[in-house]
Amino acid sequence: MEELLFSQAGLALLVRIRRKLEQEFGFDFRLSDRRQIIELLTAAAASPDRGIRHDYHAFLTALDRRQRDHLQRLGIPIPDTLEAAG
Repeated sequence: MEELLFSQAGLALLVRIRRKLEQEFGFDFRLSDRRQIIELLTAAAASPDRGIRHDYHAFLTALDRRQRDHLQRLGIPIPDTLEAAG
């Protein structure tokens, strides 16, 4: 199973998304747990909060295509504008 590896910038954005979602939902996401990272990203993609969606988009932009493709195979929604990006 391929690991989820992110750059320092990607991790910083992931932490920011986590903080915002923890405030929104009132429970913690553990970034050391692959399943919870997937839940975090799925929740960020569906969040009605514009700031969370903005950070989610910035996080995806920080990834390369291979990483975005891997996340998409895990069921995480990737906006069409990023699917075509290299």
